[in-house]
Amino acid sequence: MLGLNNKNQKNENIKNPPSDDSYSMIQALFAKNNEITINTLSLTILDLINKGQIKCDIDLDDSYEVGKKLSPEDMEVMKKITLRIANKGELKTPETLAINLLKNMNKNKKFNLKAMAKQSNNTSVANKFEKDLDEYVNAIERENNYDGKNYKDLLENGKLTRKGKEVKNEWKNFQDYLKSKELCEKYPPETVEENSAQILYGACFDIEKEALKIRENNTQLTDFIDKDGYKLLNIIFNNALLNVSEKRRGNGIFYGVNDKYTIPGGA
Repeated sequence: MLGLNNKNQKNENIKNPPSDDSYSMIQALFAKNNEITINTLSLTILDLINKGQIKCDIDLDDSYEVGKKLSPEDMEVMKKITLRIANKGELKTPETLAINLLKNMNKNKKFNLKAMAKQSNNTSVANKFEKDLDEYVNAIERENNYDGKNYKDLLENGKLTRKGKEVKNEWKNFQDYLKSKELCEKYPPETVEENSAQILYGACFDIEKEALKIRENNTQLTDFIDKDGYKLLNIIFNNALLNVSEKRRGNGIFYGVNDKYTIPGGA
């Protein structure tokens, strides 16, 4: 265990992730009822940006933060964030499905977030998005041998095992490191790659902006985070689910859909 509360154990190891679990499964362990959510899809896209499989062009210099409800300014910021699918080489199945989902939603390999937001209001696009999302979630579960209730020796029948509670506590300690300016200055990321990875881990716990504030903004991923791109993706995907022709409940996949961020012009 990392033991951040134990002063004698505060060494450089505190910046090492406690396990090699995927971003999606780390997020699921911290989500309500251990559900795979819209955030999981957004995390996969962040990872693809980080790997250069999706290029990100941002025509905005200053940091940006989305408010409690979408504003005209938020929509203009979305217009200045362009994603371009440039995937090359071998990808994991969930990554391929995430990229195909973006292609289907945008009818193009290059698009800005404002255009994608508008597409999410289209019922036919939303219905296709829902189907693509189902395929993506199923692939995540297969890849991680996760059935929604059981995972490795960490989850059993939807409840954390003793080992699971220990690992979750270690991840909580790692969160403390991600948010701590003092610890980050004492044990900083040593490479650009490590810097980006730490911010990606922050996104697993919805503290990516806090993690970035005490780290370098020096990659396409970190700049995307700086403009609240992770939150904007979640808003767009949630909006698509709000516009499907038949709303579904209780399937354990779409927890967190919130209409306070409904995209203007929707159904």
